Amino acid sequence: MTASMLMIYKTFEQLTRDDIYAIAKLRQDVFIVEQNSIYQDLDGLDQNSIHYLINDKNGQLVGYGRYREVESLRKVKIERVVFLSEVRGMGKGEVLLKQMLADISRSYPEYEIVLSSQTYACQFYHRLGFVEFGEPYDDGGIEHIGMLYSQ
Repeated sequence: MTASMLMIYKTFEQLTRDDIYAIAKLRQDVFIVEQNSIYQDLDGLDQNSIHYLINDKNGQLVGYGRYREVESLRKVKIERVVFLSEVRGMGKGEVLLKQMLADISRSYPEYEIVLSSQTYACQFYHRLGFVEFGEPYDDGGIEHIGMLYSQ
C-alpha cells in the first residue's frame, strides 16, 4: 500500500455510519451501475463479516472486500472484492487479497478459503493461489465460478 492509501479492517460493529454508507455506495457504483448487474447486494451477511476498507489520502473509499466464516462447512468465504475504476491495475487488489489471506490463515488454519470470481478475473486469483472448482454459473447476469485457495 502506498503512503497515499490506507487499509483498515473492522467488524460490522466497528463500522461507522459513514463507513457503511461508503461501502454500500462503492458496491452499488461498481457491481450494479458500472457492471449493469441487478442483484441483491445487501444480503444480510455484512453483519457477520470482517470488512477491509482501502481509503485514498482524502479518506475516500476506493477499495473493499469482506470475508466471513461458514462454520457448518468449515470454510471462510471472501466476498465483494471491489475497487473504483481509477485505482484498478495498480496492485491494490493483490495487496488486499494477500492481507485477507494472511489474516484468514491465522484465524482459521483448518478451514478452506473460497470465493466466487467473475470468470474474467480468474487469472488475477490464479496468481494468488486459487484454482477453480465446479461449473460456471450466472450471478446477476455475470458469469462466475467458485475458486479454492490452494495454499
